[in-house]
Amino acid sequence: MKKPIFMRVTAVLTGAALVLFLGLRVAAPQIFVLKNEGFPAPLWPAPGVFATVDGPASAVPLIGAVSEAAQARFHNSKGRALLVNRYGEVAGLYGPGITPETRLNSYSLVKSLVGVLVLKAVSDGHLSGLDMRLRAVLGPEVPDITLDEALSMTSGLVLEGEPPKDEKTAPLDDADFSPFSPVAQMHAYGIQNILPRLQIDPARRGTFHYQSANTALLGLVVEAAYDRPLPQILSDLIWSPAGAAPAQWRMTPEGQGVSAYCCLYARPYDWLLVGRFLLRNGDKDAPFLRGDLWQSWILPDLSAEARGKGVYAWQIRHDILDREGAVAQGPFAYMMGHGGQMVYLLPFLDAVVVRFGAQPQLLHSTLYELFPDG
Repeated sequence: MKKPIFMRVTAVLTGAALVLFLGLRVAAPQIFVLKNEGFPAPLWPAPGVFATVDGPASAVPLIGAVSEAAQARFHNSKGRALLVNRYGEVAGLYGPGITPETRLNSYSLVKSLVGVLVLKAVSDGHLSGLDMRLRAVLGPEVPDITLDEALSMTSGLVLEGEPPKDEKTAPLDDADFSPFSPVAQMHAYGIQNILPRLQIDPARRGTFHYQSANTALLGLVVEAAYDRPLPQILSDLIWSPAGAAPAQWRMTPEGQGVSAYCCLYARPYDWLLVGRFLLRNGDKDAPFLRGDLWQSWILPDLSAEARGKGVYAWQIRHDILDREGAVAQGPFAYMMGHGGQMVYLLPFLDAVVVRFGAQPQLLHSTLYELFPDG
């Protein structure tokens, strides 16, 4: 007797589902590791496992108002928080559903903190210099690149299976993250567990290529230099001295430690404090970085070609305000995370700007509208 048609269809579908399941287990096992977490959530609490970055309990002060133009741009770009600290005074606003105590995902903002911790290790004498090879710290299993190459993302480092990109149009973040991508494997298993999949592309070496594996390796370097977990190092050297409140840093589900390249959940005000700490190079009686390193990190010499285009160096970006007739003028540094999370460091104004949102807003216009009178 023939089976009813629905039973035959069910059997076919079940077989196809089993083949698909087994295929994914082989080709993209990270999907099953990340199935509950998904793409990193923008707000806390978020699914996953987290390490605490300790800091003192601190209240967010009352804030003043920003210009109407700045408010309009913020709301039109689905902003979540916009804070300005200038000469010790705080102004800004929050978006719908966001309070001063809401902790938001840094995404790649935290890369800049890992980068400056590498410079701190050099400044403290724990690392010999920026030409030091990672293998001297981490062993022969890691790619043979220098600290400077990893910091500036000119190492040529790629993940096995990473598709070729047009570097002129490629996103300056992991905006193309998908559960099938090589980056997702690092996100699931950690950099230590995918070292065999790291390669150096000779054609890309010496030119900028955004690859979060650089930062993941730098996180290991910092841990080796200070012989402590990365969240504790960040707390001891930056977060607590800046006065920032406790934050949560995503841990790798099937690996060791935190995601050095992503996902620190903290209040926008805490980023304002951290930005102020780095802008002033720590305490005047105890500088955070050696003077030459701090100068190069925050205010490198920018060529005329870099004006309006930006430059990536040492896990932070740089640009210049030079609009004709504008009062706000001069070079600045900025951290940037997926979706337009921003921390601007503006030495010429003695100001820090923090912006979180669901989508980016224009880089230079944001600053011109926040500082119409310089």
